[in-house]
Amino acid sequence: MEFKEQKRQDFFSSQNIGKILLFTILVFFSGVLQSSLFPALTMLPASPDLVLLSVIGLAVYDGERSGAIAGIGGGILVEALGGGAHILLFPLFYMLCGYIFGIVSRIFLNRNFVSWLLYILIGISLRAALALVHLIFTEVDMTVYAVLTEVIIPEYFVTLICAVPMYFLVRATCRPFHKKIEME
Repeated sequence: MEFKEQKRQDFFSSQNIGKILLFTILVFFSGVLQSSLFPALTMLPASPDLVLLSVIGLAVYDGERSGAIAGIGGGILVEALGGGAHILLFPLFYMLCGYIFGIVSRIFLNRNFVSWLLYILIGISLRAALALVHLIFTEVDMTVYAVLTEVIIPEYFVTLICAVPMYFLVRATCRPFHKKIEME
C-alpha cells in the first residue's frame, strides 16, 4: 500500500480564515438564538437545539474535523450561556456527534436532505436520551413522565421542525468552500 503525498493547505490561507470565521458566526448565532430568542417565544413549547443542528450540519458538509471543532466550541458556548449544568457534558457530546456524523457521512451516506434528516433524528434522539438521564438524576422533584412530556418530547419535535430551515442555512454556509464537490 502506497501513500500519496497530499498537498498541505496553509492554515492561514484566506479560504481557511474565511471558513473558520463563517462557521464560528454560524455556531455563535445558533447558540445565542437557542439560549435567548427561543426561550422567550411563548408559542413554542420548548427551545430547539440549534447548536446541535449546526454541528451535525458542519460535520456532514465539511467533515469530521470541522464538526468536532464546532462541537467543542458550540458545547462550551451552550454551557456558558446557561444551557447546561456540567461543564464537560455538552462539549463532549457535541464533539462526538460532530466527529462521528462527519465520518459516517463521508463513508456511508450521501450528503442530501434525506440523509441530513436521518443524522438529525439520530442526533436529537441521543440528545434526548442524554437529557433524560441528566434530568432524572438532577431534578428530584420531577417524575419521569413529567420530564418526558414537559421537556424531552417538546424539545425533540421543535428541534426536528427547526432542522428543515437549518439544513438550507448550513448548506449555504458550506457551499462557498466546496465548489468542486456536488452538494445535493
